[in-house]
Amino acid sequence: MKRNIVLFVAAAFALLSMASCNRKVEYQYNPYATLYHSSFTVSESAGEFNIPVLIQNATGADVQVAVKIDEGKALDGVDYEVISPANGILSFSGETDSLSVVVKIYDTFVGEFTGSKDFNVSISSASEGLSVGVITNARVMIDDVDHPLAAWIGSWTGEITGFFGNWPKAATTINISANPDGDPFTDLIVDGGINPYFQAAAGANPDYSAVVEGNQLIIASDQPCGYSDVVLLGFNAPDPNSADSYDHARFELQENGSLKLLNAYGAYTPSGGGFYEIYLGGAVFTKQ
Repeated sequence: MKRNIVLFVAAAFALLSMASCNRKVEYQYNPYATLYHSSFTVSESAGEFNIPVLIQNATGADVQVAVKIDEGKALDGVDYEVISPANGILSFSGETDSLSVVVKIYDTFVGEFTGSKDFNVSISSASEGLSVGVITNARVMIDDVDHPLAAWIGSWTGEITGFFGNWPKAATTINISANPDGDPFTDLIVDGGINPYFQAAAGANPDYSAVVEGNQLIIASDQPCGYSDVVLLGFNAPDPNSADSYDHARFELQENGSLKLLNAYGAYTPSGGGFYEIYLGGAVFTKQ
């Protein structure tokens, strides 16, 4: 009798297990409206500029999304104008899950530096059954192309040589941008692309404050590299073997428009770890 009970229980368990394996689990996703990014940067000479609005998990139904444009330092009718939607409503058909707010950017002060200006785009409401979520606000920054340091600003590419041989030659991109909190006539920011070995080895990609003096860009030593206690140090000569003391890392803007690294620099640990890598001077970078 006991054996029959055991067999019955085992058979019932097997049937339950089979039913469980055959059960189809369905996940439900609710549709929602979102902006593509939370921030955009556009040149004041760009003309029309599109700001995408997306419907995620679209059901195929026709929906509407209300968008709102608010002035910041940029003024409506002076620095920009909303071309569409004219009524502030984006209407998505069942076959469409992406539409754009189209804004006309005006270069009102041609040849005059007035500084970067911004305005805000937001999703204010949506059709019934459509949520508003994820990214509901975006800041649009209009870059002034007449920046006094425009010759420096941009992406520069070249090959840099490592002193220790870890990177005999490394293709490197240096991004230079205006420092929004600094003096527009002297202050710039250089991203961590100037340190490819350390960036790859430690995953650090810091920004360095830099200043322009004449035709030279100067990055001060002792700025943190973004990882542990490692800092940036420069030498006073292109080759560290011929240098007696530390200096700033220096780049020079050449007459042909290229950018030249004047001296060696590297990532250094003041606590005694020494240099991770040193990059030799003489590298030339071309603006993209």
